[in-house]
Amino acid sequence: MKINKLVFIILCTLLFTVGCSSVDDNDIPTLVADSNNEISLSPEQQKAVNNSINFIKNSEFASKDRIDTNIITIENADEKTWEFVHLVNSKADENSVDSTDWIITIGERSGHDFARIVCDSDSFEVIGYIPIE
Repeated sequence: MKINKLVFIILCTLLFTVGCSSVDDNDIPTLVADSNNEISLSPEQQKAVNNSINFIKNSEFASKDRIDTNIITIENADEKTWEFVHLVNSKADENSVDSTDWIITIGERSGHDFARIVCDSDSFEVIGYIPIE
């Protein structure tokens, strides 16, 4: 009988702890997908990733054919991201990017075979890219 009470208390504590934990919707974790780790993207993030991959394929990036599109990192932009973003034919302005938008890095970052694409988190469209230095 004491074991049943102990199990009940442990289960209640566990359920209370899990039930009371919260996730901030503004905190999008950095996601990494590679051949060793599988992740699950939200449908919105997957649309943005697909648009980013299409942007890369249609770009004039010198290394676009060497970019491994199976390696993906997603992070939130910040209030200064716009300073580094280039649009197709111009530089972004302060209103181009906000802190809800995503920086999607595609490819292996150890060399120059990757691209950093900025996507709008509402429309999932590509805003621009951050040049690799």
